Amino acid sequence: MALGADGCNSARGFMFALAARGFMFALGCIQAQTCHTGRCPTGVTTQDPLRQRALHVPSKAERVQEFHASTMKALAELLAAAGLRHPGELRPEHIIRRVSATEVTSLATLYKFLKPSELLGADTTGHRVFSYSWARSSADTFSLVATG
Repeated sequence: MALGADGCNSARGFMFALAARGFMFALGCIQAQTCHTGRCPTGVTTQDPLRQRALHVPSKAERVQEFHASTMKALAELLAAAGLRHPGELRPEHIIRRVSATEVTSLATLYKFLKPSELLGADTTGHRVFSYSWARSSADTFSLVATG
């Protein structure tokens, strides 16, 4: 959001909940890495009704709700520490990145950000990454187009 996104989501984060002995998964995920197969052993990522029975929704829903509440509380604390009241107030200068073993700097100093509608103009040469990609883009394909 600080980089200009209208919104952001975290699905994977809700699979985790902090427990006294390390991380456990709020929904019961054991990282079997079979999410894409439909054979999730805990029922978290399956369409198989038999496997879905392993997921006890009432208890898992309570754990996910508690994790969400904790996440929102942590976000509020971070915003308050930055003197902000709403996530929409986050800007690149609020995010600090370590750039070496002895140096940190804000994203505002690391990146040149586009102004609204700037890519619609003919000149994108001030932004190396954007000018490279923009010259090779097409509304007809997701692939990069050769330039000539």
